Amino acid sequence: EGPPHRAPPVEFTSEPGEQFLFQFGEGLKVEALPAGTRVIYPGIRANGTKDRKQVKYMIRNALNNPVGSEPLREKLRAAKAASASPKVVIAFDDVSVPLPPMQSPDMRELIMEEVVALCDEEGLEDIEFICSIALHRPIRPDEFRHLCGRKLFNRFFPAGRMTNYNAVDMHETKDLGKTRHGEEVKVCRKFVEADVAVYVNVNYVSMDGGYKSYATGMVHYDSLKYNHDCKTLKQTNSLYDPERSALHRSFERIGKVIQDEANIFHIETVMDEKLFPWYLDWIMVLERAMNVFERVFMHLSCFFLKFLPVWLRKWIFWSPLVRSPTGLVAINAGETTQVHARTLEMNYRDKVVDVDGQADVLIVAPSCIGPYTKDMYFNPLLVNTYSLGYYYNMYVGGTPLLREGGVMVVVSPMDYNWSSPGHDTYRELFEKVIVDHGGLDEFEAFQEEFATTRT
Repeated sequence: EGPPHRAPPVEFTSEPGEQFLFQFGEGLKVEALPAGTRVIYPGIRANGTKDRKQVKYMIRNALNNPVGSEPLREKLRAAKAASASPKVVIAFDDVSVPLPPMQSPDMRELIMEEVVALCDEEGLEDIEFICSIALHRPIRPDEFRHLCGRKLFNRFFPAGRMTNYNAVDMHETKDLGKTRHGEEVKVCRKFVEADVAVYVNVNYVSMDGGYKSYATGMVHYDSLKYNHDCKTLKQTNSLYDPERSALHRSFERIGKVIQDEANIFHIETVMDEKLFPWYLDWIMVLERAMNVFERVFMHLSCFFLKFLPVWLRKWIFWSPLVRSPTGLVAINAGETTQVHARTLEMNYRDKVVDVDGQADVLIVAPSCIGPYTKDMYFNPLLVNTYSLGYYYNMYVGGTPLLREGGVMVVVSPMDYNWSSPGHDTYRELFEKVIVDHGGLDEFEAFQEEFATTRT
């Protein structure tokens, strides 16, 4: 195993005239910060492997040596012994992770190929794939092909065995009752009624994984509304510190009810942060650490991007040219909570930057390469969501980076571009609701209407 980082996480103060690269909508921008500005650099974790043989060995080892569960092969054999026609459902994370999308093969493809191979060996033929999207946009056939791989796609997609879960379709949903806090638990019927339900998670941040995987992506809106609301988020101290997150406590309560009902085998990965191919990995490097070639290329890229139309810049950032060579750091499988405990340990290892004191002013530059912008414009609503939701909450230990009463500066051109049809509801919410009902508690009154009546 090599060194954990190409560049380690660090906090430092900027030098006079020192320049920094910012994401700027569907573009890039180089600016100097005031001398003495504290800079929190997350580093580049680069100790994962892309070697196909090594990755397959790690996957098979996880399936054969799970934590808190019998091996997957034994689960499949037990299902076959108990039923004449056992059904296996493989649910998996959608295109919102990882970002940018992975180079082929996607890690989900490699994991699901091994799961299907075990099913074939044990004679289980009824296999179905469900993308865990909840209220995200449905993934397209080409995205199924990328995530699941051409081999599985050609075998299962034409037969109608690769689908998206629709979180407002009660015909595809089973009501499991309520949690002890009164939260309704309505979950994907096929997932919870399967003889074996396998969940495949791709993880490189502590916000994701665990019960959040299927207690978000595989549940009906009637369950989501208990935690995707203003009250819960106001009580959440960081999205990246589950123990202090009211959001995650709700996921846990809902997830436990699902786990008690379903026969779930949970698989989680920890990925590294080699997010860009070699010719673009300077994007993640501090200017002070760049070589001459990287520095020149950075300035040229920023200069020429300014002259391209926004549609072309959007295409570039989401094109096959920008695919991450992400490596596998670790993979664990078995019972959800025990698996996720190991995932969190690996996610926090070498990834937490110690910061001395809160800031009066916090400067963030949200990236257009985000979970809700794949192949779409970075609209004003999402600039707000990424900045105040994800970036502000990117801390652990209970104390946010920005002090109460402080100022957040968001670096963005805030272009008024909306992709249709993918962001039609975003635009309607922004123009017809937020403009006139800007308070969180006010516009939340429209939540149910948008969740249940908009397509």
